[in-house]
Amino acid sequence: MMASLTYICWNINEINHPIKRKRILSFLKAHQVHVAMLQETHLTQVEHDKLRRDWVGQCFYSSFSSKARGVAILIRKNLPLQCLSQVTDPAGHFVVVHGRWGAKPITFASMYAPNIDDPLVIQNFFLQLAQFPSPWVIGGDFNRPLNTVMDRSSPVQVAQTLMAKTILASIISSLFSHQVTACEFLPRYISDHSPLRIQLWRFNSHLLTRDDFVGEIRLAIQEFFQFNHFPQSSLDVVWEAFKATIQGKIIAFSSACKKSFQQQMVRLEQELREAETELYKSNSAENRERVALLQHNLNDLSSSRAERSLLRIRSKFYARGDRADKLLAWQIRREEADCLIPSIRLPDDTISFAPEAINGAFQNYYSTLYSTQYDKSTMSG
Repeated sequence: MMASLTYICWNINEINHPIKRKRILSFLKAHQVHVAMLQETHLTQVEHDKLRRDWVGQCFYSSFSSKARGVAILIRKNLPLQCLSQVTDPAGHFVVVHGRWGAKPITFASMYAPNIDDPLVIQNFFLQLAQFPSPWVIGGDFNRPLNTVMDRSSPVQVAQTLMAKTILASIISSLFSHQVTACEFLPRYISDHSPLRIQLWRFNSHLLTRDDFVGEIRLAIQEFFQFNHFPQSSLDVVWEAFKATIQGKIIAFSSACKKSFQQQMVRLEQELREAETELYKSNSAENRERVALLQHNLNDLSSSRAERSLLRIRSKFYARGDRADKLLAWQIRREEADCLIPSIRLPDDTISFAPEAINGAFQNYYSTLYSTQYDKSTMSG
């Protein structure tokens, strides 16, 4: 009933080897990543293009050499991101992509800071980023601990925590901060850095068609302003508190609806199996009526699920505009299937289904058709 977007920021410590490259892409696909911001790819421009495969629809990158640096941003195929502008660093430290996500502007950036004290790189990065409007989503390896007191490079021994080990960071505009539902480090075994995964919540617009949802949200809004008075608080604080409250209500309602829908489907399918078994044993009017009723209820549930799927498909095609993408690919694939020749009648009046015989028959036909025909007696005269 609700959807989410998954971002990953990951220092992959070179992917020149095709096996490791495949492992990285498979890992991201398994975690259903929508946008991946990678650092230390160590790939040239030609090698970076090889990342545009499998689930990756768009790949933006900045290359330096096959031995150092390099960053990339991978976008999943089914996301309607239209790139309007792109900035790449010749030294392979960062790449900035500004575009439109459906109807809204957004800016992605992947950053790899040098492991030496070079503030000009960071300064140049933010100067390039400042020319694009927010919201921003920045993922990078800044080679800096978030807390200098707990820095492992310090000669003073201090207690180690997760904060001390963190040099990966993801920076998200305040416009997105209330949508973050999860932020965690994934297991580290492919690279020497742990992937940082962030999930953003997205509102399911189909809920607005439900009267019970609209009624519950209206009641939640009334209760919020009835029991919460903010005489000393600014409007910004009130607005942020209100958004957090309503988002919690929407998530709770969506989760309850999804759980109830799944339980209802399982229960009806089990009851239908039992009713069909009873119908096989006794073909009575009561058993037939019970089977028909259960089938009707299951059809209603599956139809509502199909309607939601079609709504998402229509919105996806609308967001992509006039770009061909999968729609054209489906049409071409269907035309190729329609042009398939499954069998052919051979000169000996037999029908063959073998592809070799079909290709040979066409080859003989066209070689005979386009061969030069002439009369020797006419040529000699």
